[in-house]
Order: sequence, then structure tokens, then C-alpha cells
Amino acid sequence: MSDIFHKFKSTVIQSFFYSMGNFAGKFSGVILLPIYSLYLPVETFGLYALFEVIFQLFQVFSGLGIKLGLTRWYWDEDATKDKKSLFFSTYLFNLVICTIFSFLLYLSFDFLNQYYFKTSIDNNLIWLFILGNLTKLFSEVPLLLLRVQHKAKKHSVIQIIQLLSFVLFVFIFLALFNKGIEGIFLANIFSGGLQFLLVIPVIVKNTRFKLEVRLLWDMLRYGFPVALGNMVNITFNFTDKYFLNWFSNFAVVGTFTLAHKLSNIVNLLIVNSFMNAYMHNYFKGIQNKDNDRFYSRSFTYFLLAITFCSLLLIVFVEEALFVFSANNQDYSNASFIVPVLTIGLVFGGIRQMLVLPINKIKKNRIIGILSILSGFINVILNYLLIPRYAALGAAYATGVVQMFSSVVLLYFVIRVARQPFEWKRIAITLTAFTLIIALFYTIKFDSWLLMVSYKIALIALWGGIIYFGNFLFDEEKLRLHQLIAKWSDIKHVKDNLQSLKNKSR
Repeated sequence: MSDIFHKFKSTVIQSFFYSMGNFAGKFSGVILLPIYSLYLPVETFGLYALFEVIFQLFQVFSGLGIKLGLTRWYWDEDATKDKKSLFFSTYLFNLVICTIFSFLLYLSFDFLNQYYFKTSIDNNLIWLFILGNLTKLFSEVPLLLLRVQHKAKKHSVIQIIQLLSFVLFVFIFLALFNKGIEGIFLANIFSGGLQFLLVIPVIVKNTRFKLEVRLLWDMLRYGFPVALGNMVNITFNFTDKYFLNWFSNFAVVGTFTLAHKLSNIVNLLIVNSFMNAYMHNYFKGIQNKDNDRFYSRSFTYFLLAITFCSLLLIVFVEEALFVFSANNQDYSNASFIVPVLTIGLVFGGIRQMLVLPINKIKKNRIIGILSILSGFINVILNYLLIPRYAALGAAYATGVVQMFSSVVLLYFVIRVARQPFEWKRIAITLTAFTLIIALFYTIKFDSWLLMVSYKIALIALWGGIIYFGNFLFDEEKLRLHQLIAKWSDIKHVKDNLQSLKNKSR
């Protein structure tokens, strides 16, 4: 128990610093929501959301899965003798593929204008979009290497600098020069260029100019099915925005996108940051006989964290929307969409965790097939539900598909990977989550003060269920008391923070 707890504690500390990096690298889309709401009409924000979909597809498929191969092979001492040539081969291959794809993307815009955007996009805007994306992708592999090497602090510092510069440039171009979407793409170029300059020392330090052709081929065979499955899955999953635009307009797309970004807060701060740290620890200890026990305990803690944070967002959705939409009433319908999307993303986080045992036994074909199947189901549900329920229909489709894919993956993890779980504690976690949501939607108060007090009481009730409901082991209760005592002493806050930094290295 103690060894597993200490190992998980180390992962959580690294996750804290990765969460700062995620906050910087991806959370900028949430941070900037008030600025977008103030300076972009909802229709323009909807158009920008459709551009974002293209970039996410581009990002997932860039390198043809070679980045996943780097994660898997870097700590394999038998297969990887020279890590510097492995990094160089991966980076060079990724750059070449990204450049080729960028050119193909430019050639495809006549088709996209007619069948995706339903409007003509200015050629200058297209070039700015492609250049901004390419600039950001040039830093992806070096940043991935920092995560693989567990250099969370350096990774986060670079991401935070990129965030601050991006936010600054967006504010300048939108608020001062009224550049609209063009200003956002210019901000991408400048902030992405700065980030690339910051990772140059990482590239130089970890590069040996030798092309590992055999390893590249093995990594592609390993990573390409997952990349293909992820691309198809994302293509299918983002048909919600396509159908919303097709059956309605950019304004509905904009409202749905704001709701999706708010619900994605848990994914960015908890799921992505934890997975960035945990995934590398998991593969690094892949030969350890206690790895399955470490995984099952980690899965329980992970589920507890994402359900609690999701609960906070659902219960306080109106307050969150007030802040992030700058109280713009054009986005008021998002309050009905966020809870549905948030519950769906809980299952999405679970799915990310369940992928690891499948990767461990190298049965990635299961992931690829499931991704394609889930995406296909999502397309059908979006087509059926969006014309009737609009943005809420897209949220329902997302939730159903995430739940389906999680259950199917769980089946294979149990039957094929033979992974045990802490079923009793999982049941307590899900029961507490469901009960609080049911109470929240059953009882309402007209008074704002009473409603806020009730929300706080519900969160306290959740804590009581977890603490007194036989979820925590005795050692966990003891460590929880020690943690509270440690951080409640204001005099030692500085020393405690320094200790966190040292353990993250």
C-alpha cells in the first residue's frame, strides 16, 4: 500500500505541474472566453470554432502516430539504445509530415468552403490559419519529450510563457486593432514562434543526427492504427459542429462551443494533466509485478478526482457561465448544455485511462476499431438529434457515445488485459456522484443566496459520503489528516512548495 501510495503521490505532484502546462497550452481557449465574448459576435465565434476542429484533426494525425511511438519506445531499453537518434528521427519525420499535410490542407479549402463552412473564406485568412498551426506543431515533439523525461517544471514554464504571450497578442489584435479571427491566427503565429525558440535548447540537447529507419517503421506500425482511429473518431465526434452549422447557423455553433469549452475544463486540468504524468510512469514500470495494483489504485483515485471536479462544474454552472461569457446573454442557453457534456466527458476521461492496459499488451487494433465504431454511432446520433434538439442534441450524442466506448473498453481491459479493479470503491464514487446530481436537479430555491448555500451543502454532503462511507482506507485517512496539517501551517507554505518542485524533477 505504502509503495503504491508514494508512487501515486509522485504522479500527482507531476500532474500538478503538468496541469499548469495544460492550463497554459490548452486552457487558453477557456481563459480567453470572456475576451472572445466581448469582442467577437457569437456568429464569428462559431466560425472560429469550425477552424478549431480542422486544427484538432490536423494535430491528431500529424506524424501518423509517431508521437505515440516515441512515448512507448523511449523507455524500452532493449529496443532503444540511442535515445537522441530516436528523438531526432521522430522529430524530423513529424516535421516533414506536418509540412506535407499543411500544403494538402491549403489545396482542400475550395471543398471545405462549399461543404463545411458553407461560405467563402478569404485566402489571406487561410494562409494565416495554416501558418499558425504549423508554427505550433513544430514544438509538439520537443514538449512531448519533456513529458516523457518527467521534466514537468520545464514543460510547464514553456507552456505558461506561450499562454501569456498568446493571451497578450489576442487582446492586442482583438481589442486594440479589431482584427477578429485574423487577429487570433496572428496571435497563434507569434506565440507559437516564441514557443519554438524556447524549445530549441531541448532539441539541440537531445539530438543526434542519425535516422533510425527500422525503429521508425516499428513505431509507425504501433502508432498509426491509433492515430488513424483517433482521427476518424475526432472527425466523427466533431460532426456535431458540422451538423449544427448545416441545420442552423454559426450562432448555434458558437453557443455549443462555449458550453463545450466550459465542460472541458475538467478534462484539461485533471484528465490531461494526470495522463501526461501517469502514462509515462505506467510504461516505465511496465515490467514491475506491482504495476497492475498501481494501475487499479490510480484508476480509483482518478475516478474520484474527475467526478468531484465535474460535480463542482455542474452544480456551479450558472456562476461559471456568468464569468466566462462576460454575462453575454447570447450564450445563456449554454447553461443547459454544459451539465450534459460534462457527464459525457467523465466517461471520456475514464476511456483515456482504460486505453493504457490495451496499449500495454499491444492490442491497439481494439482501440482503433472501437474509435471508428464510436465515431460512426456519434454521426448517426448527431444526424438524428440535432435537427430536433439543436445544441442539446449534440450534447446527448456525445454523452451516449462516451459511455458506450468506456463500457466496451472496460470489457476488453477485464477480459483481455486481465486488469483487476477496486469495484467497491468505484461503486461508492459513482453513487455519490449520481446522488448529488439528483438532489441538485430535484430541489431548487428562488433565492440566489439560498441556492448558493444549498450548492455548498451538496458539495459538503459529497465529502461526507466519501469520508464516512467506507471509501477511504485507514492509511488514506491518516495521510489526509497529515496533508491538511501540513498545508494548514502558513509558516511552512514556502518550504512545502519547494518540496513539490524538487519531487517533480
